[in-house]
Amino acid sequence: MSKFRTIFFSLISFLPLYAGEQLVVVISSDMNSTIGIMQRYEKNRQWEKVGGTVTVTLGRSGMGWSDGDEPLKNEGDGRSPAGLFSISRTFGYDESPNSAMEYLHADGELICIDDVSDLHYNQMAVLNPLAPAGSYEKMHRDDEVYRNGAIIDYNTEGKKGRGSCIFIHLNHPDYRPTSGCTAMDEEPLKELLGWLDPKKNPMILQIPKSVCERYQKEFVGIKCR
Repeated sequence: MSKFRTIFFSLISFLPLYAGEQLVVVISSDMNSTIGIMQRYEKNRQWEKVGGTVTVTLGRSGMGWSDGDEPLKNEGDGRSPAGLFSISRTFGYDESPNSAMEYLHADGELICIDDVSDLHYNQMAVLNPLAPAGSYEKMHRDDEVYRNGAIIDYNTEGKKGRGSCIFIHLNHPDYRPTSGCTAMDEEPLKELLGWLDPKKNPMILQIPKSVCERYQKEFVGIKCR
């Protein structure tokens, strides 16, 4: 990709929520917990478990709601978004896709714009050194936590200051909390990515245990832990 072009990749998913047949459920003990338990489900007559549970790492401040209840998720607050979101694409360092989903090659030029004043806030782009964004995150990181990952379609409207660049990615070696993403070890991450099926409109539901029973009415079959 040319260093003198700027190409934007919208983080907006056009898949309708609640229409999916794959669901990733992440449940934390409370809104401030930095650890959660992930379970995958597929839709039959009701939601049925796929595989075992996986411990995941959340934001350094826990979770923040995408809308409505407090605490709300905001840019730079260190909270992983709580709510229901689609998963539309994956990314990785290899040129070959790591899943059946639409894939973004995270080479040295791919960035995610987190500058709240930028017109393309919360969008992927090819770095243009002649007119760079005021603030952005390089997707090819030296610590390799983005070696494989998936995009969580949070704040798809690009509301200023409500948070940006939210992913599922690899844990840091020391398992420290993330800046607002959801992280896990490499083996379960690869298993998750290989399982994602674009024809089944995969979604992720991230919630504290206290509200799980409310969501069980919408997603019959999911378990509260």
